[in-house]
Amino acid sequence: MTNKEKYELFCQQTYVPIYSKPWWMDAVCGPESWDVWLYESGDNILAAMPYYMEQRGVEGQYRYITKAPLTQNNGLLFKRDDTRKAVTAAELQEKIINAACDFIKSLKLDVYEQQFHYSFQNWQPFFWNNYTNIVRYTYVIEDTSDMERVFSEFSANYRKNIRKGQRLTRVCTDITPDVFYNEHEKIFQKQGLPSPISRDLWDRFYNACQAHEAGQLICARDEAENIHSLMYVIWDEESAYPILGGYMPEYSNSQSYPALTYHSICIAHERGLSYDFEGSMIQRIAHSFRQFGGVPKPYYRIRKVFNPEIVRREAEEYILRIQAEENV
Repeated sequence: MTNKEKYELFCQQTYVPIYSKPWWMDAVCGPESWDVWLYESGDNILAAMPYYMEQRGVEGQYRYITKAPLTQNNGLLFKRDDTRKAVTAAELQEKIINAACDFIKSLKLDVYEQQFHYSFQNWQPFFWNNYTNIVRYTYVIEDTSDMERVFSEFSANYRKNIRKGQRLTRVCTDITPDVFYNEHEKIFQKQGLPSPISRDLWDRFYNACQAHEAGQLICARDEAENIHSLMYVIWDEESAYPILGGYMPEYSNSQSYPALTYHSICIAHERGLSYDFEGSMIQRIAHSFRQFGGVPKPYYRIRKVFNPEIVRREAEEYILRIQAEENV
């Protein structure tokens, strides 16, 4: 069996977030641009690390393991085993991480950089292997079983906004993928921004999610059928995620997007899932997620630069940023 075939079996035996599932990686990376490293013990796969490889530089001379398109996290995934003592689990994780570091080194990369799922908390062995780490945050509603309680934990202002959005618009699920893409693109065009996703990537990843019954398109319309906001909600066995969405700038006062977000949380409730806002380090977005009562969850962006030329270039860029800030 190939590593990818073994990884398919691993995904059937333990929880793997949607962003690391083989069909997701095929859709967003292309089958030739990703691979997976496995840590095996006999016939047992104890850990897996799917990764996306990218060539960068003027002539593609630099090799990166990096964040895949539309993919919030990859990184190491451990087979769940609640029977191990804490000390035994920590020792095994250290052994696996050391082996992963040896594998990464063997690839002769220029840069390694992956974001890990927030369930991964023991990054210390990476530190011992001279990796660096940036802590980032997502917000998660862990228990959506009681929507009255969930709603009560929203901020008072957001509860008011949701009611206004529900009064002025209605949630629809009949929006087609073509209309969704075109309207989503308009949101960015109206702000003078490029679309964050190409049409080809949209088609591939949307079709993959639909084939695996892992997503729902929703939008908010008014009585005249104008689309005020839209969202694509995806899910795996444990969590739902609002992966794409936004509101039309001209309809920002209708508060349709908070109402749409509430509806997406209801989808998580109906499926017995937690709700992961996916996180953002942009202050206004993080503040918005916080208003929905989510619990902040730290997760790691773990990185190592192997190429001295890139180390020097990044250090020079950092010095220039500091000098620019001092001159403001």
